[in-house]
Amino acid sequence: MTATKIKQEVTAYDGSKLDLVRVSDVTLEPINWLWPGRIAKGKISLIAGHPGLGKSQVTISIAATVSTGGLWPVDNVPAEIGNVVFLSAEDDIADTLKPRLIASGADTERIEVIQSVRDRNRPRLFSFTADLEKLEQLKADLLIIDPITAYLGEVDSHNNADIRSVLAPLAELASRQKMAVLCVSHLNKSQNVEAVCRVSGSMAFVAAARAVYVVSPDKEDKSRRLLLPLKNNIGRDNSGLAFRIEPRILETGFETSVIEWEADPVESSLDDHFAQTPSEKRTALDDAKDFLEAVLANGSIPVKELEQEAQEQGYALTTIRRAKSELGIKPEKQGQNGPWIWQLPGPKVIKNAEDAQPNNMSTFQLDEHLPNKKESLVQQIDQLLCRHPKGLSDEDISESLHVPLSEVKTVRGCHG
Repeated sequence: MTATKIKQEVTAYDGSKLDLVRVSDVTLEPINWLWPGRIAKGKISLIAGHPGLGKSQVTISIAATVSTGGLWPVDNVPAEIGNVVFLSAEDDIADTLKPRLIASGADTERIEVIQSVRDRNRPRLFSFTADLEKLEQLKADLLIIDPITAYLGEVDSHNNADIRSVLAPLAELASRQKMAVLCVSHLNKSQNVEAVCRVSGSMAFVAAARAVYVVSPDKEDKSRRLLLPLKNNIGRDNSGLAFRIEPRILETGFETSVIEWEADPVESSLDDHFAQTPSEKRTALDDAKDFLEAVLANGSIPVKELEQEAQEQGYALTTIRRAKSELGIKPEKQGQNGPWIWQLPGPKVIKNAEDAQPNNMSTFQLDEHLPNKKESLVQQIDQLLCRHPKGLSDEDISESLHVPLSEVKTVRGCHG
């Protein structure tokens, strides 16, 4: 916004001033689009979805398109070539980000990653509350923050006022820098609510973003993913996009993965997409039981720690305790001075890789069990991740399934 005159009025009680801008003095400015109609420069946009569906892969594809001035999928309009900066708390640069960028055809000379902030030569994680002004140094057209919650510091992600206090300065910085800010977040497990209520944490995340998109699996084809618009305050109501995550082997022999976008748009409402049929209706108790089975899959957890995580995920403690009884979980005291713990009874605790096998095998021959070692590990990891709503690191998966860390990294690199 450009204004030639700012009128200041002194308030009566503390001497502070209001900055008043007369609308007639404001110079009109068109929206400066990064991805025309979808993602704007100078604004915050958001992509949300459950773990493992390809949110980060979507940001990689967007970054590659910007870095090369490539064609935007479906819309088939060229991007204005520009520079990209990542704040990535979950993906390693060497084994994940760079291979995926190369597979997507990115110009890696135009892409940088903020690894840490150095205080007295000691690295620490970037924090919006402490380090926002440092982003003024960036010369970027696109800043990708994956995930946004990793960089909130001590801010409560469920508190509207706290989140607004972080996102408002970020929006102002994006406007000054004429830089698109693309944040990544997760979905909560709420059922029978509008799609706009499914983004994790405070509603301020959705309110602050000018455009919000959700990554979701296609109900008819689980290998097909949909990128559907949740809101767009400044652009036209766009259709969605569809994509698949395909394995790719680089010229160096490095195995990774890449998004393959479909050419045609997707006409689908998120509210319709999230709607359940009568046979699919679930209760809060059903969800709470799934939650307990997921977090306790690898063994016991102190009750206080488990209840805190449950509340962060939006579960009522009364429902969690009912689910505990339904699952037959018996609280146990760890020694005289130790904490009370909960643990799944009997065989529900995963003790080795066999326990993580899917339970929906067909009734054919035993040697049909899994076609090969790599596919076996893919299925084991998929089931394990389904039981852990907050996601797992490669190290956690390696330990849980008793397989080498290098094999886990290879498989996850190929399957997003």
